[in-house]
Amino acid sequence: MIRSALMRRVYIFVLVALIVSCICTWLLFLYLSSSVFVNMRIRELMPRAESLAGIVERYISGQYEEEALLSLVDETETDSSIINAYLAVTDASGEILLISDKNNLLNLTGPNKQIESILSGKNVVYVANSGPYGDIVTLGVPVYGDNQHLLGALILYVPQYEALAARGALAGSLAISMLIVVPAVFLLMYGFLYRVIRPLKQMRDVALRMADGRFDRLANEEIPGEIGQLGSSLNRLSKTLKHTISALTFERNRLVQILNGLSEGIAAVDRLGNITHINPALDNLFRRNDCLSDPRLRIINRPDIWEAFDNAVQSGAQSDFSIQEDGIDIFCAISPVHDDAGSIQGAVGLFRNISKEVQLEKTRREYVANVSHEMRTPLTAVRGLIEPLRDGMVTNEETRKRYYDIILREVLRLSRLINDLLELSRLQSGTVSIHPEEFLLSDLIEDVAERYGAISCEHRLTLTVDTDFTKCPPLYSNPDRIEQLMVILLDNAIKYTPEGGGVSISGDFSGERAVVSVRDTGQGISSDHLQHIFERFYKVDKSHSGLGSGLGLSIAKEVLTRMGERIWVESKEDEGSVFSFTIRFAREGALMIE
Repeated sequence: MIRSALMRRVYIFVLVALIVSCICTWLLFLYLSSSVFVNMRIRELMPRAESLAGIVERYISGQYEEEALLSLVDETETDSSIINAYLAVTDASGEILLISDKNNLLNLTGPNKQIESILSGKNVVYVANSGPYGDIVTLGVPVYGDNQHLLGALILYVPQYEALAARGALAGSLAISMLIVVPAVFLLMYGFLYRVIRPLKQMRDVALRMADGRFDRLANEEIPGEIGQLGSSLNRLSKTLKHTISALTFERNRLVQILNGLSEGIAAVDRLGNITHINPALDNLFRRNDCLSDPRLRIINRPDIWEAFDNAVQSGAQSDFSIQEDGIDIFCAISPVHDDAGSIQGAVGLFRNISKEVQLEKTRREYVANVSHEMRTPLTAVRGLIEPLRDGMVTNEETRKRYYDIILREVLRLSRLINDLLELSRLQSGTVSIHPEEFLLSDLIEDVAERYGAISCEHRLTLTVDTDFTKCPPLYSNPDRIEQLMVILLDNAIKYTPEGGGVSISGDFSGERAVVSVRDTGQGISSDHLQHIFERFYKVDKSHSGLGSGLGLSIAKEVLTRMGERIWVESKEDEGSVFSFTIRFAREGALMIE
């Protein structure tokens, strides 16, 4: 039994093809052989009929005996004469004068119409089927006398007994030869297919081993032709896959080692939400609970975290938030994972212990408050010394004024620092009440611009108002806080804008809320600093610490947050910065805009 599916299919195909070809050949032989034998018989009878026509002419003229003429042709089925055919002779009117056929086969063929054609001077050839006698080949020629006078007709006809026997013998021989050829072809085909299928089976085994990750077996490359080339290509593929898988395995192991060595906890899920990887640091942040049925809750017993994972897989949304677990502050950042086609294949979460950062921030706030209170006493003492100095207790006028300037400048700077620290502390603690009211922005901007116009000139800068704020509808907020914000932003813009630059104030009232922007042409802020610009004590240029305390923007953000507004910055290095914040419209103003 043939086990190979390919060999089985080829054998079935060859068998069907051979059988069909044999049947078609045999049928074609039967169909064509009949006409071939008929044509052969006609070519034999034609010269004999022409030769016999002279004898028949003498017979009709009475110069030749009937017995002598009949001796030349057949009379029964077993006869074998010189002409080897039956004879019929008619006169010029079509009456039969002589017929050699004792079986009267001529009547079976019905030659009346053909006799008329012969007597009209034509040679007639036709084949008729006489049932049990098979095909009868009939050939008729006219018989002429002297001066081409028509005397009658000569008809020769022969049943195809011999042709039938010969065709049967040939058909049998053809069938026997086919029965001999078919097994021989099968044996040859088996040998050929075995030589073709065996290396293909070996290559299949090699491919299956490659699929299992085993690359120790190679295909035979010595076979000539395309099969050898296929084996060479398969071996090359095996080597490439082995190298690629080794590299991927190495990278995967290195990545696992990196993830396991991180102090932050890592958890990854697939597109179905099943956990695919966790690192040891995760167990230090979350306590396992093996009693739960949900395998995810056994690792992290927080349904809100797994909801964030599912949301990241389904919608592709990133999320970051902070939680507390067993007294530990944990920062969670969950992001979707995309494949090369851009589709989401899972999500990964990073969990970091931020308890130290939270405690440090708390300590910093307390420190700022304590330092502010401690600095009030020496500040008051320094300011108290200014008055006697100005009353003339220092005799050297130049020295006295220089002391005045130094003490006053330092006192003012310390005073601003203390006020900023106290302001920020109050805002963050939520003890400051901010009462909104309706006001006109145009009046506020006009006062601030007038005040900072002179300061800008002192710094050799230009201050411009690029928007007609009289067109701004009434706003609903705390005007003192808005003025404080404008002071903070203008101070920063003037401090960080070099001489010859400009500062501008603009507004946009077409949206749901009014937007006020302060633009400068200063040094700008790099992208690395933009995300920290509103943090407390944060300064872009640490070397120019004397330009400010680093609290102004933090105060501005806290004030706007308390009022339900927002502030943002757009900046590029060496191109300046634009600080913008929103203010809500009063109800009457909102209706006017609508």
